[in-house]
Amino acid sequence: GAALGIYTTGASIIGGGVKAPRIKTKNLISVIFCEAVAIYGLIIAIVLSGQIEPYTQAAADADPSIKERNWMAGYLMFGA
Repeated sequence: GAALGIYTTGASIIGGGVKAPRIKTKNLISVIFCEAVAIYGLIIAIVLSGQIEPYTQAAADADPSIKERNWMAGYLMFGA
C-alpha cells in the first residue's frame, strides 16, 4: 500500500510541479507519510513474526482450539 501511495503522490507532484513549481515542496509531506506507513508495516511484521509458533499436526490433534483458530485465521485472511 505504501509503495502505491508513493507512486501516486510522486506522479501527482511531478505533474503539478510543471504548472506551479511552488507545489513540489508542499506536497512532499504526502510522500513522507507514505514512507512512515511503510516503516511502520516493517516494524509490525518483525514484532508479529517473533510471536509465531511452529505448527505441528500432533499439537492440533491434541488441542482442537488450535485447529479452530487456524481455520478462523484462514477465513479472515481470505475475507480481507
